[in-house]
Amino acid sequence: MEELLFRRPLSYLPVRAVTPHGTLSAVPGGDDDGGEDRISALPDELLHIVVSRLPIKDAVRTTVLSPRWRGIWRSAPLVLYDAHLLPAREPARAAAVDRVLAAHPGPIRAVHLAYCFLAAHERELARWPRRLAAGRVRDLVFLNLTAAMNLVPLPADILRCAELRRLYLGFWMFPDTGSFPEGAGGFPHLRELVLINTFMEDSSLDRVLATSPALKTLALVVSYGKGKHVRLHGQKLQCVLFWQSEAVELAVLDAPRLERLIMWETSAPSEGDGSLMAVKIAEGATSSLKVLGYFQLGVHKLEIGNTVIKVLGVLPAQGPIKFVGRGCLEEVQMLASFLRRFPNIETLHLEHVLDGGPTGNDYADFFMELSPIECVQSHIRTVILHGISGDLSEVAFLMYLSQRANELQKLTLVVTDKKTATVDDVKHILQVLAITPWASERCMVSLVHPKLEHDLNFHRASNLSVSDPFLEHGRECFRFTKEGYPRV
Repeated sequence: MEELLFRRPLSYLPVRAVTPHGTLSAVPGGDDDGGEDRISALPDELLHIVVSRLPIKDAVRTTVLSPRWRGIWRSAPLVLYDAHLLPAREPARAAAVDRVLAAHPGPIRAVHLAYCFLAAHERELARWPRRLAAGRVRDLVFLNLTAAMNLVPLPADILRCAELRRLYLGFWMFPDTGSFPEGAGGFPHLRELVLINTFMEDSSLDRVLATSPALKTLALVVSYGKGKHVRLHGQKLQCVLFWQSEAVELAVLDAPRLERLIMWETSAPSEGDGSLMAVKIAEGATSSLKVLGYFQLGVHKLEIGNTVIKVLGVLPAQGPIKFVGRGCLEEVQMLASFLRRFPNIETLHLEHVLDGGPTGNDYADFFMELSPIECVQSHIRTVILHGISGDLSEVAFLMYLSQRANELQKLTLVVTDKKTATVDDVKHILQVLAITPWASERCMVSLVHPKLEHDLNFHRASNLSVSDPFLEHGRECFRFTKEGYPRV
C-alpha cells in the first residue's frame, strides 16, 4: 500500500546496485574434482565482492556456510537496501535493519532506507545516524515517507557523515544553519545531493553548497521553505534539477562548470504577490551551460549574462492562444524576444497547451514581418514541437521556420494527446508546407505520437551522458526528407 501512495518519490531514487532476482546455475563436477568448493578457496578480497553483491538476507546467511565464510560478511563493506527486506511488515523490517547495523562493524558502502517510516521509530532514529557516521557511509538514501504536513527534523548526526559521495534525503525538516552541531554539515567528498519533499531554509542550502566542494549534481524535488531564494554556487557543480518546486528566485551565482539547469513544473510561491519566478544567471557565473529549460512564458522571467546555450526547452503558458499565449499576440512576441537572448541554440523544444479557446489571425503577419533572429537564421539544427494539433498558429510558425531556418536538419512534430486532431490532419499540413522549397539544404521531418507518461524523466534529466533530456516521444508514424534551396 505504501509503495502505491509514494510511488512518485520512490521513482526518483537511484537504481539499486544489488538485485534479489539473479539466478544461479551449477555445473556438476567431474570425477577428478571430488566436489571441491572452489569459491571458498578464493582470496578474501574476491569473497568480499561476492558478498557485497548479494541481497542483505543472503549476504548474512553466508556466515553459516562454513568456518571459512564466518567472518567474510562482517569484514566486507556493508551494502543494505531495506527494499530487499520486503514484504516484511514495517515494524519487522525496521527491526531487521537495526540488527544488521548493530552486527556489522563497518565500513559501510551503501545504505538505502526508503520503506521504514523512520519517524515511527524514535530510538532507532537516534541510533542509526550515529552508526552510519561511525561506519563512514558513502552512499545513503534516508527517506521518512510521511505526509508533507507531518515532517520531523532530520537527525543532526546525518550531517556528520563526512565520507558521503551520494546523499538522498526525503520528507524531513532540514536543520537550520544555527542548529548545526559542531563538526557537522561539511561533506568534502559529496558528489550527488537529492532533497525530496524537504523543508529547507535558504541559509541551510547556502551552507551545504559552500561545504560540499566536490558536488556535481544537485536536485531539489518538491522543495519548499521560507524566503526561497535558491542561490547556486560550486566550482564542480555540473547539473541542477529544480523539480516541482516554488521559488521567488533561482540564481546561478558562481558555477563555472554548470552544464545543465532544468526546471520542471516550477513557479513563484503561490502565496506571493503574483510576481513571476525569476531565473537569473549572473554575468560570468558559468561558461559551460548547454541545456536549459523548461521555461514557461508568463510564469518565469529570465535575466542572463554571456552564456552559450545549446539545448533549450520552452513550455508556453496555458491559455486560448494554442501556440504560446494566454489570448493575445503579446506572448508570441515574448517568445521571439526570448529566442534573441540565445543566439547559439542548436536544439529547440517548444510545447503549447490547448484549452479550446479561439485562435487569432495575426500570427502569419507577425512572423512575416519579424526581423531576423540569429539562432533561427544561423544555428538551429533541430526543432521539436510538442502537442501539435494542426492549429493555424502552428502553421504560421512552421511556415516561418521553413523559410528562415537555414541550418535546420531535423524537425519533429509530436502530435497532441488531446482529441483535437488526427495524424492525417497534421500530415496534410506538412504536405502543403512541403510544396515550397525550404531555407535549409536538407531537413528530415518526422511526425510522432506523444509518450504515454507526461512527466519529464527525472533520471534522464540528471544523466549528463544524455545530450538532450527533453527528447522523449512515442512511435514514429510518418517521415519525409525535404530538399531546400540549392546552395550557391
